[in-house]
Amino acid sequence: MISSRERCIRSILLEEPDRIPLSLRIRPELYERLRIALSVKDETERGRMKIIKALGVDIIGVGLRLIGGYLPRDVEWKEGPYGLAYTIGYKNGFEVRRNIWGVDSIWAPDHTYTYTFIRHPLKTISLDDYVWPEIDEDSIGPVIEARKKYGDYCLYGGVCHMWEIAWQLTGFQEIIRMMFTKPSMVDHILNGLHKIRMEQARILCDAGVDVIADGDDVGMQKGMMMSPQMWRRFLKPRYAELARLCHRKGAFFFFHSDGWIEPIIPDLIEIGVDILNPVQPECMDPVKLKDKYGDKLCFDGTIGVQSTLPFGSSEDVTREVKERVSTLGPTGLILGPTHSMQPDVPIGNVLAMYRATLRYGRNTRIHM
Repeated sequence: MISSRERCIRSILLEEPDRIPLSLRIRPELYERLRIALSVKDETERGRMKIIKALGVDIIGVGLRLIGGYLPRDVEWKEGPYGLAYTIGYKNGFEVRRNIWGVDSIWAPDHTYTYTFIRHPLKTISLDDYVWPEIDEDSIGPVIEARKKYGDYCLYGGVCHMWEIAWQLTGFQEIIRMMFTKPSMVDHILNGLHKIRMEQARILCDAGVDVIADGDDVGMQKGMMMSPQMWRRFLKPRYAELARLCHRKGAFFFFHSDGWIEPIIPDLIEIGVDILNPVQPECMDPVKLKDKYGDKLCFDGTIGVQSTLPFGSSEDVTREVKERVSTLGPTGLILGPTHSMQPDVPIGNVLAMYRATLRYGRNTRIHM
């Protein structure tokens, strides 16, 4: 049997693995229910690895912390949009949190990870006075240790978002206007984020990660957030530079965008994207994309967190897995949920996805 790392690398290189590799993306609340369902009593890293092995997951994610910016050291850290945050007050009975980027959000008390942005710092702070976060050097050691400890697993190293954080700094409508009226200022904002991302990627590659994962939504359910022309003007060159760094360092480049992004997929291939995620079936037809680009891209994800996983039966999940294996596999596919599985996903559906892949995703032509 080949290692998880080799299994993933074969899939990324569009070679046939012994079985379809698996990824795990899950909210903490659902993870806790999964842990109990699998009778894993250990809540530490050791317990997490038991779950990964039980499900047949092949990928482990790592990253680098950011410090400074607008996140004080002497506060109680909480979950925030795009990193840690802290409570700065309450509005109409709802908690208001500020993250490291200085972006304020208001949080619903009864729904995890449900929030609305209410303050964008560059509306009140000049770009010259804005304080950028920096990489926490103390977080580099754990990545190096993870590479040694999990040598048999494919290591994904995540970098911070660029476009998503850029519009959160200004407000979405404002940055769209600025792309027409103040393009140099948009460039300045993107460059500040791009510098951090490039340094994160360099450190992660030097630490031995296999894949640099870049998550940066530019798609919506039925269209893009901007025209493909604007995407090519502002974002494509920076993604291309990041991809070149990854390849120069011997790592693969993973690009994530939710939603419909069909017009820019040829561009992503051109700049060197190796893995496209999540290939949201509610927005794009995975089979159509496989037919058009399957000889150039590995697809990661494809099992819908907006449809089958939360609302289907375990039989529906099994059926979708079998369909993905037969139409997208056996090469160029890493199967998993298209985003973090939310608390309302039935545990039976979670288990069905992994068990079905382990059963039907095996390549009988390769000696095990």
